[in-house]
Amino acid sequence: MSGRVLFATDDPSALRAFRTAFPPQQRDWDTVVARGGIEALKKIEGDPFDALVADARLSGTPCPDVLLEVRRRHPPTARIVLADSSSATELVRLVALAHRVLPKPFDPAELRGTVQRAFALRELLHSPALASVVGRLSSVPALSTVYARIAEELTMPDFSLAAVGELVSQDVAIAARLIQMANSALVGLRKPTANPYQAVRILGADLTRTLVLAADLFSRYNPQALRPFSIESLWEHSQAVAELAAAIASDVRADERVVREAALGGLLHDIGQLTLASHLSGPYKEVLSLTRLEGVPNIEAEARVLGTTHAEVGAYLLGLWGLPDGVVEAVAWHHHPGKCPGTAFTALSAVHVADVIVHAESGARPDREYLERLGVLHRWDSWVGMWQERCEAAPAV
Repeated sequence: MSGRVLFATDDPSALRAFRTAFPPQQRDWDTVVARGGIEALKKIEGDPFDALVADARLSGTPCPDVLLEVRRRHPPTARIVLADSSSATELVRLVALAHRVLPKPFDPAELRGTVQRAFALRELLHSPALASVVGRLSSVPALSTVYARIAEELTMPDFSLAAVGELVSQDVAIAARLIQMANSALVGLRKPTANPYQAVRILGADLTRTLVLAADLFSRYNPQALRPFSIESLWEHSQAVAELAAAIASDVRADERVVREAALGGLLHDIGQLTLASHLSGPYKEVLSLTRLEGVPNIEAEARVLGTTHAEVGAYLLGLWGLPDGVVEAVAWHHHPGKCPGTAFTALSAVHVADVIVHAESGARPDREYLERLGVLHRWDSWVGMWQERCEAAPAV
C-alpha cells in the first residue's frame, strides 16, 4: 500500500514526528512537506495527493481555508488535521471540513495507521463494482435542505447553536427523531429534554450535525412503500448497536472521539440497506427473498445479487456527505473488519462487536483474528454480558 501524502506544518516537533511515521528512506509513501498554508496551496496545484495532513495552526493561509481548497480541487483526497489547544469553535469548523482530527502531539504510529486506513477506504469506495451499483440507483439520495443549512451554519466561524436549534425545529420529523436520540442511552442525559433547542445545546455542534443526518435519512421514507423491508426494525437495531458500541468503546477506555464515532457509526452502519431498499427496490426484494427463503446471510445475498453490499454503499454515501473517516470506516468494514489496516481499537472495532452481539440470534460471528490482533478478544464475554444486562433491564413492551 502506497500513495502521496502532503504534510503542512510550521511546527518543527510535528515535522520530526511525521518523519518518524514516514521515514524518507522508505519508498512506500511519497511524502511532500509544505511549511505553512501558503506553500500548501501551491503544492496542491500540481498532481493530486492521496492524503493531506495539516496542522490546525498554519501561518499565512489558515487551515480551514486550505481544507476548503483541497476539498474543492481534489474531493477524493483524505483530509487529516492535527489539533492541539484550538478553541471549541475552531474544532467544530475543522471537524466539518476534515475527514479525521488527531490530537497534538501525535503518535507517529497512529498517524501512519490513520493515513493507511484512509487510503484503503478510498480504494474500497472507488471500486468498479460499487461504482456500478451506485450508477444504477434511481437517484443518489440528496441531503435535506434542513441538514444542508445546519451543516453550512456549523462551518461558520461564528456559528450559533440557537440558530441550529431553530433550523432543527423547522422539520417536525427530524426534530422528533433528534429529541428521541437525545433522550436515549446513546447520549445518557440525566434530565430528559422535550424540545430541539434543549437537545442541540446538550448534544453540542458535532454530535447534532451527524444525528440530524441520521434523523433526516430515517424520516424521509414511507415505511409502507418499502415492505417487506422494515424501516422500524432497522431503526431499532441501529439504535441498539449505537448504544452498545459506545459502551464497548468506553469499556476499553478509548478517547472521547472514538466513543462518539462508535455511537454514530453504530447508528448509521446499515444505512446502505435503507438506500438500496428504497432506490433499487426490485433487486433488493430479491436479496430479501434469498435471505428469508433460503437462509442466505444478508450481506452474502447482496453480493450475489448486486455485486456489492449495503456496507460499501452506505460508506460511499457517508463519504460523499463529508462524514469523518472514523464513522465511514465503521460502516464500510463492520462485517469484515480484518480488511481494514492497523492495530488500533477504533469505532470500527466497537461497531463490529456490537453488531455481531446484537445479531447473535441470527448466527453472526465475530472476527476473532481481528480482535486478537487488537488485543481485545479476552473482553468478548464481558461485552456479551453488557448486552444481556441491557436486555434484562429493558422494560417489557
